[in-house]
Amino acid sequence: MRAQSLLLLVAFLALGSQLPAASGRRKRVKSGGCPPDDGPCLQSVPDQCVDDSQCPSKMKCCSQSCFRQCVRRVAVKLGTCPEERFYCLSPIQHLCHNDSDCRGNSRCCLGACGRDCRSPVGG
Repeated sequence: MRAQSLLLLVAFLALGSQLPAASGRRKRVKSGGCPPDDGPCLQSVPDQCVDDSQCPSKMKCCSQSCFRQCVRRVAVKLGTCPEERFYCLSPIQHLCHNDSDCRGNSRCCLGACGRDCRSPVGG
């Protein structure tokens, strides 16, 4: 019985060592937002971060090219982009890249045919 208990303890310790280092800490979310993700999907690349606390001061943990990595954060305006319900039949064309490209409180939102400046919902 003692050997089984010891084996069980070793198994739990081994599983515990596989947990991410940040599991005991509270996730820290930095201000700002993530830049648009226009890259091709690289599914075989492992995540380089789990949350913002694992990135240098001016960077955020963002999804880019289908994996999470530390990237330079960008300024974002209040509100969220409206939901797009249409599909584009034309080639994708981006009229903006970040919220700073848009006037007033408009946000750079992904629409059916690319990103353009739109009035945010809420905020």
